[in-house]
Amino acid sequence: MSSFYKLFIECDEQRKKMIDRLLGVSNGDPDIGWSLIVEEDSPDFPHALDAFISLISKNLAELREINVSVDEISFWYMYEYEQQCNMEFAPHITKGIGDLGIVFCVSCWEK
Repeated sequence: MSSFYKLFIECDEQRKKMIDRLLGVSNGDPDIGWSLIVEEDSPDFPHALDAFISLISKNLAELREINVSVDEISFWYMYEYEQQCNMEFAPHITKGIGDLGIVFCVSCWEK
């Protein structure tokens, strides 16, 4: 897995079960919270951030009802590179993430 996007929600096991019912079953490490990972070879990869924004936007009220705050939600881009690391994100993506008040994290490492 050289590059992937991850929607991560910090939570305990009880809230994780509620989030599973609301957003779908987590496909990340079950011991560290809830997450949705979209790997580089997935057809959903090019639009993963749009999908994350939409998923959280549509379910934000319900997430708040189960005591999930935006401070516990983060979007990640994990990127393995050779020689040079460049990336860009469309303005509507960064605005959408910012409007939600969610942290966007980028982690890069050289092969």
